[in-house]
Amino acid sequence: MSVRTRLATIDAAVRRELAEQRLNRFLHVHLTLCAVTGLLPLFTPDAADRSAPAWVLQAVLYCLSLSALLLGLSAAHGDSDEFPVLFTQPVAREMWLAGKSLALAALLLPASLLTVAPAALINGLTAELALVGAAAAGICLTLALAGFAIGFWVRDHVRGLLLALGVWFVLLFGLDLVLLAVAGSPWAHRHAEAWAVPLMLNPLSALRVTMLFAIERTAPASVGTGPLVGWWLGHAGGWLAGIIAAWIAAMFALSALGARRQVDA
Repeated sequence: MSVRTRLATIDAAVRRELAEQRLNRFLHVHLTLCAVTGLLPLFTPDAADRSAPAWVLQAVLYCLSLSALLLGLSAAHGDSDEFPVLFTQPVAREMWLAGKSLALAALLLPASLLTVAPAALINGLTAELALVGAAAAGICLTLALAGFAIGFWVRDHVRGLLLALGVWFVLLFGLDLVLLAVAGSPWAHRHAEAWAVPLMLNPLSALRVTMLFAIERTAPASVGTGPLVGWWLGHAGGWLAGIIAAWIAAMFALSALGARRQVDA
């Protein structure tokens, strides 16, 4: 397939996805949540730039991550009835998926700017606000592509929704609860570095750490004793960017594998 054909496929997929998403209620909910999050720091106008990171963290963890996940799931399921036609066209499925992913990015990344725009307009754009806005955009895109991947592997709408909610629960609560349950065990004390690895690989946990230690500059108590964890806390922002990029690449690859399955699978 020529480069021109690939670019034409991506362009057509982007245009189609943007047109479809205009009526998507999950997108409307996500945009509303972003706008409301951005307005919350205005209740403390004298410290809007300092309170915005805390508001954005809570919104991303408990609201925007879920709405982005459901948006990606609905984007995958939205074309399920047309898979027999779409997947018989002489174009690479990866190019079609790339177009849909770029369309989601074009919607989610500007939407995340709404979470910090009011505070930036009042007190100016600080480095902390820029980092918070970028982190919110990255996490939302990551979760959207996770929903995208789920939608291509589980094409039944109800089972896909249940699985998406289960994945979100594990990322937000489940993994942390398991680690908290074993935190006092002798194994955890002997292998503190291994205990911390799941937190490092979980984008929502990495976001928490970045916000607490990098932005809020909260001093770690005893968690930063090992070299791996100490390095993580010292490079939390860079690690968050790297883990978001890795998750985005992995979710796109997983989506491509799901799209290669038989239509009636």
